[in-house]
Amino acid sequence: MLTARLIVLSLVFSAPIAAAAQEADTLGAARVWSVSRRPVVKPAEEVFLPAVTGAPTRIDAVLRRFSGVQVKDYGGIGGLKTVNVRSLGSEHVGIFLDGIQIDNAQNMQVDVGRFSTDGIGTVALFPGQKSRRLQSAKEYASGAAVHLDSARPSREDGSGGRVRLRGGSFGTVNPSILWDKALCRELTLRTGAEFIGSNGRYRYPYFDTTLVRENGDIRSLRLEATLFGRFRHGDGMLRVYSYGSERGFPGPVIRRAAGFPFSAERQSDQDFFVQGGYELDWTPRYATALKFKYANDYLHYDTHPERNPMALPYDLHFRQRSAYVSLAQSYIPADPWSVDLSTDVQRNTLQSDVGHFVTPVRTTFVGALATRRAGERFRVAAHIVYLGARDAFNTPQAGGWTRENRYRDAWMPSLCLFYAPAEGIEADIFAKRSYRMPSFNDLYYAQMGNSNLEPESAMQFGGSIRFNGERGPWRWEGRLSPYINRVENKIVAIPTSSQFRWTMLNIGKVDIRGCDAKADIALHREGWDLGLCLRYAFQQALDHTKPGSQTYGNQIPYIPRHSGNADLEAGWKGWSLRWSATFTGERWSRAANIPDYYIRPWVLCDASLFKKIPLPSFQNRLETPSLEVGLNCGNIFDTPYQIVQGYPMPGFNILLSVEFSW
Repeated sequence: MLTARLIVLSLVFSAPIAAAAQEADTLGAARVWSVSRRPVVKPAEEVFLPAVTGAPTRIDAVLRRFSGVQVKDYGGIGGLKTVNVRSLGSEHVGIFLDGIQIDNAQNMQVDVGRFSTDGIGTVALFPGQKSRRLQSAKEYASGAAVHLDSARPSREDGSGGRVRLRGGSFGTVNPSILWDKALCRELTLRTGAEFIGSNGRYRYPYFDTTLVRENGDIRSLRLEATLFGRFRHGDGMLRVYSYGSERGFPGPVIRRAAGFPFSAERQSDQDFFVQGGYELDWTPRYATALKFKYANDYLHYDTHPERNPMALPYDLHFRQRSAYVSLAQSYIPADPWSVDLSTDVQRNTLQSDVGHFVTPVRTTFVGALATRRAGERFRVAAHIVYLGARDAFNTPQAGGWTRENRYRDAWMPSLCLFYAPAEGIEADIFAKRSYRMPSFNDLYYAQMGNSNLEPESAMQFGGSIRFNGERGPWRWEGRLSPYINRVENKIVAIPTSSQFRWTMLNIGKVDIRGCDAKADIALHREGWDLGLCLRYAFQQALDHTKPGSQTYGNQIPYIPRHSGNADLEAGWKGWSLRWSATFTGERWSRAANIPDYYIRPWVLCDASLFKKIPLPSFQNRLETPSLEVGLNCGNIFDTPYQIVQGYPMPGFNILLSVEFSW
C-alpha cells in the first residue's frame, strides 16, 4: 500500500509539469542546450575509451587507475572483483550501464571483472552522484556511482566492426568480435560476442616454497546485441545481454595438512537481461525518459568432498529475477533553470533449494525530485530522494510457514554547487545523505541473517578544485578533492558462542577523511605525443563503533592510508608505449590492526607496447581499416602481493593481442 500511495503521489506531482509543457513555448533550442549540456557535477574521473590506444578490455582494469577507488580482487581472471569508493563499501557503489543499474539484491556485490569494455564509450566515476537532466531516480540514490555509457555508432554509413584475439600466460585465450550494421537511416544494430578461457595456473610463494595456484580456471561466453535509434525528437536503445560461465574458486592460501588440495569449490552462472530506454523531447521545454529492465540470473555453487575431505558438501542453486521500470520528466521554466521528477519501481525475487529458505520478494520504490541551475560560471543542484522497500518472506511457524512483510524507507537529500571564477579554474562542493538497504543475505541467510536490520546510512561531504590550461604544444590539468564521510548503522557480522554461527547487527560507525589528487601533463608535437599522469589518494577510515574496544580508532579492513599510481605514455607514428606503476600502502585484513592481520605495502609495474597499422581501404569505405598488434606485460618485476589476504595475485605475465577494425 505504501508503494501504491507513492506512485499515485508521483503522478499527481507530474501533472503540473506535463500541463505546463503544453503552454505556448518560445524558448529556442540553443537556450535549452545550456541546461541540457552544462554539468553541475563533473566526474572525478572519466575515460573516453575509443581515444585510448590499447585500452583495457575489462572494466575493473579501467577502475584500478582511478584515485580513491579500491578494486577488491580475489585473484586470477575468474576471481571476484568488486569496487569500493572512498571507503564507503562496495554496497554503496552503484554500477550503471547506460543509466540503468546493474544490481544484485542477494549480496549487493557486483562483479565488475565480468564486464567488457567492448562497445563502451566512457567510464566515469562520481563520488557523490551524477546530476543531469532525465536521470532515473536510482541514479540519485547511490552513495557513489560508476557510469558505463555505450559508444553510439558514429560512422556516416552506419557500419563497421572489430575482431580481436588475445592470448598469453595461464593458458588464456580471449577472442571477441563487435559489428555495427545500419538497418535504416534511424536504426543501427550492434552485435558482439566474447569468449574467455584460462586454466588460472600461476606460481606464487607459499611460506618456504613455491606452489602453483589450482582450481582457478574459467570458461565464459558473452553474447549481446544492441539496437540504437536516433529520431527527430528523441533517441532510443534496446540491449539484450547473455553471459554464461563455469569457474573454480581457488580459496585462501593457509597452512593445511599435506596432500589436501586448497579448494574444490565450483560455480556456474547463467545471466540474462534485456534493457532499454527512450528519451523524447515533447517541446523545447519538456522532455521525458522511459527506461526498463528485466534480468534473470542463475547461480550453481557446489563443492567436491571427494577431492577435498575438509570441504563441507554443498550443492546449491539460486535464481534471482528482477523487473524494473523508470520514468523521468524534465521541465525548463526558464533557461538555465530546470526541474526533474523521476520515479522508479523494481521487484526482486530470490529462489533457492537451500533448506528452510525464506524465498524473499522485495518491491522497491524510488522517487527523486531535482532542480538545477546550470549557468555558465555558477551552477547549483538540489535533490531529494525517497527510497521505500517492502520485503515479503516466509517465517517458520508451528505446523508450517507463514508469510511476513517488512517495510523500510529513507529520505536522502543532497546539494551540489559549482563555480568557475576564471577560465581554467573550477570548484565544486557537495553534501549528501545516502542509504543502502540490507541485502537478502544480510537479512535472511541461514544461521546468520537478521530480518530486523535497518538501512545503512552515510553522510557525505566533498569538494574539488580543478585547473587546466595549455600553452603551445603543452597541455595540463590537475584536481584536488578533499572529503569527509561518516557511515552509521553499519551492517556487520558478529560472532556468537559458536564460531560457525554469526549474527548481523546495525552497530558499526566509521569516520572517513581523505583527499584525492591528480596531475596530468601532455606534450603534443607533429608526429609524436608524450603524457604523464600522477594520482594520489589519502584515506583515513577509522572504526568508531565502541569506545574502549580493541578496534576503536583502527583503520578499517583493506583500506590503505596511502595509495597512488603513475602512467607514462609515448606515441610516435602509430606506436604507443605505456608504463604504469601502482602503489598500495600498508593495510589490515581485520578490524584489529595487529601484526597477525598486517598486509605489507607493494608497488606493481606494468608495461604495454602497441602498433597501429593503416590498411588499404576497400569498397569505398569512408574510414580506413587498420590492424593493431600489442604486447601487455603485467607485474614486470614479479612482485609477490595480495589484494585480499590469503589470495595471492599472479606474478609476471604477458598477453599478446591482434585486432582488426574496419
